[in-house]
Amino acid sequence: MLRLLLDHVSDCLVAVDGAGLIVLINRSYCALLGGGEEEFLGKHITEVIGSQTRLHLVAQGDKPMSPFPLEVRGHKLLARQVPVLKDGRPVGAIGVALFSSPSALRRAYQRFESAVAVPAPMAAWRTKFDLSDIVGDDPALEECRSRLRSAANTDFPVLIDGETGTGKELAAHALHAASSRSGGPFVAVNCASIPAELIDSELFGYEGGAFTGAASAGKVGKIELASGGTLFLDEIGDMPLRLQGSLLRVLQTGEIVRVGGTRPIPVDFRLACATHRTLEDRLAAGDFRSDLFYRIAVLRVRMPALRERDDFTMLLGALLGRIRETSGAPDRELTGQQLHRLKSHRWPGNVRELESVLTRYLVMGEIEISVIPGVGPVGEQAPTGNLKALTDRQRAQMAEEAFTGAGGDVDDAARRLGISRSQFYRIRSKGRRTDPD
Repeated sequence: MLRLLLDHVSDCLVAVDGAGLIVLINRSYCALLGGGEEEFLGKHITEVIGSQTRLHLVAQGDKPMSPFPLEVRGHKLLARQVPVLKDGRPVGAIGVALFSSPSALRRAYQRFESAVAVPAPMAAWRTKFDLSDIVGDDPALEECRSRLRSAANTDFPVLIDGETGTGKELAAHALHAASSRSGGPFVAVNCASIPAELIDSELFGYEGGAFTGAASAGKVGKIELASGGTLFLDEIGDMPLRLQGSLLRVLQTGEIVRVGGTRPIPVDFRLACATHRTLEDRLAAGDFRSDLFYRIAVLRVRMPALRERDDFTMLLGALLGRIRETSGAPDRELTGQQLHRLKSHRWPGNVRELESVLTRYLVMGEIEISVIPGVGPVGEQAPTGNLKALTDRQRAQMAEEAFTGAGGDVDDAARRLGISRSQFYRIRSKGRRTDPD
């Protein structure tokens, strides 16, 4: 009966003993491998699946791998590898290959969810990613996944640090997907993109007629929408000081009051925040409240910069595959010279910049990397040149490029050019006045 049950499981299942020899393999895995059970039993797992698998290491006491990207005979799998314990000691391991790719898994869920009525407003605020979408095997990235798994088991606030383009929002999605609140809404707000005069009503909502132009029925704010799920505040370092006090009060009381309202409304949400700024510097400058900082930084996860990671080649292959799958772009092979150029770039925009460059490559066939002032090859800082020797328009162009490379952070852009914040604004202003367009 047990054998019959295993063979009726559509997912691929294999088990090894402490020496890594296959002791059980179900019909689904045999079909994927293109052979019969008798061909694989007794063989070492690496002979059958390949050197990528860590199942034999998990059987010997290495930490479980879940999820673990695995390619078996041309099939891309998402595997779960866990030990078999006896008296608390590993005596073997079981591997389950879940699906051909994370995107295929998402499509399957989407098909299922389309047949199930999801109550509003939850339907509009679903998480799009999970831990399997954080691709890479660098130890620093694995540490991020481990910390996110641990944090997901709690309701404490989480602060996600990292440079622009390192995947902070992706990490917030994964945190929500792994938590007990995964069935609730995931509501994201970018604190840097909302005008200061609108951010109160955006977060807290407003009562009808609360101000000129307000809808007569009022509006539910993002905090209220996130009740039962996760509220993700991106670029929390750019939140105005006056609003920081209001957010702190919400975290302390579990209640909000809409703009123009008179009664408190209870809210129950998990807070995740992200910033590419160093909040300690914002504290020192008086731009961020220390009491809010200690409240939101209970648990902290830092996403490593791309230049700090040792899994560039693996990430490159994964991104190329994902872009081809989602866009239908033609398959192109990188030359050795192109690969060297990619590896030697500093990647100030991190994974987001790399994905943009690879998309252009698959479509156009050329590697086009933007040159950002102040950013050279890995480990180097390119000279910014003498700004005084350039025309106003040239200086403004350099300022705009630095501003883009810094992800819209004026302080970082000015630092890249070796000038003050006020000089940076003057250069951009002069450039606009002299621009013939």
